[in-house]
Amino acid sequence: MNHTRRLIFLFALLLALPASAQYLETTTYDDGSVYTGQRNGKGQRHGKGQMTWPTGDRYDGQWKKGVIDGEGTYVWANGGSYTGSWKKGEIKGHGIFRWPNGDMMEGDWENGSRTGKGYFQWADGTRYEGTFVAGQATGKGVKIWPNGDRYEGDFLGWHLTGEGTIHFADGTSYSGQWLNDQYHGHGTLVTPEGETIKALFQSGQIVKEDE
Repeated sequence: MNHTRRLIFLFALLLALPASAQYLETTTYDDGSVYTGQRNGKGQRHGKGQMTWPTGDRYDGQWKKGVIDGEGTYVWANGGSYTGSWKKGEIKGHGIFRWPNGDMMEGDWENGSRTGKGYFQWADGTRYEGTFVAGQATGKGVKIWPNGDRYEGDFLGWHLTGEGTIHFADGTSYSGQWLNDQYHGHGTLVTPEGETIKALFQSGQIVKEDE
């Protein structure tokens, strides 16, 4: 291939590239941030790219017109991370968030908060699966503890509140009303020996047994 034909061939390749991925370069900014990735015709970060900040934070994923947008992973200097969807620089969509202490959550996010359905797992193995509102377990869900205890029912701000049933590993079970993680209202308690107690409870204690 002669020199002229080679230039024509290279020029044709450049024209075939999408506008969002015309060239790849590394840029170091005045604050010490470093970006390596694709840019659009206006020089904006656009397409696939990696960014590191002086704080130790780093991001690897998709960009749109200079802003994090699409699928990507952000790792904070403290060890926390998020892998999933972004929209205009905010966590939005489906993703997995991991905390430095070992806690993790997978589910739907809106404006950086858990919302919709998902699960949260603590570092000790405790697990919640259900609905989230404004970042908190609220609505219907299931919580399972490492020792085998299991609750299924209503939650409000992470607390067992509303109607629900818990089965303890020792054979005890309770089904009824709850308030702030305690039996509160009408419910039925079954002991490991099989005794059934229907009663009105208050703050976890029997107030009056049903006749």
